[in-house]
Amino acid sequence: MSVMATSMPHQCSPGMRIGSGQARGMPMRVLLDRMGSSTQVLPWFAYLPAELQPPEMRVACAKAASNPCPSSTSQCGEAADASSVGLQSPRSEELQISGLVWSLSQDAQGCRRVQQALECAPSDRLRETIASELRGRVVEACKCPHANHVLQKLVLLLPASSSQFIVDELLAGQVAQIARHKYGCRIVQRLVEFC
Repeated sequence: MSVMATSMPHQCSPGMRIGSGQARGMPMRVLLDRMGSSTQVLPWFAYLPAELQPPEMRVACAKAASNPCPSSTSQCGEAADASSVGLQSPRSEELQISGLVWSLSQDAQGCRRVQQALECAPSDRLRETIASELRGRVVEACKCPHANHVLQKLVLLLPASSSQFIVDELLAGQVAQIARHKYGCRIVQRLVEFC
């Protein structure tokens, strides 16, 4: 029994720092080893608790938190802030996603790019242009684990009259089935909240 007790990782006390030299579970040790051997700031570092983030990432996250992107060109037009967290400037985003909105919306990184372009677009007209590329694909986007986030962002940012095509396509499709879908229910919820 005593052999087993010594080989198991110790539990953390409330005051113990995460990066301290105390014994940690295997996943934490591996994570800290990988971070220690990395010479660059990796994108997934942003999802770590602040005390585990490398100093470079903490500075970038602090800049991003102090300078949010509420669709103002002056804040979103700064390429340094966007590139420091792994994203490009909004003006280049808009150019790069034109014609590719549906294909980008279907993967994790692409849907983030589309959402950033929507947030940082200087006008509703530009948001409507981006949204128009999803016409005819709303039901399919509702069932996609990534594209549903783009639809939610559209419902949040577009005026109700501009997001009407989402409602129309859902009503023409299987709205009851979408409302019960694990991703589609989020779209229906946003529509109820904001339209």
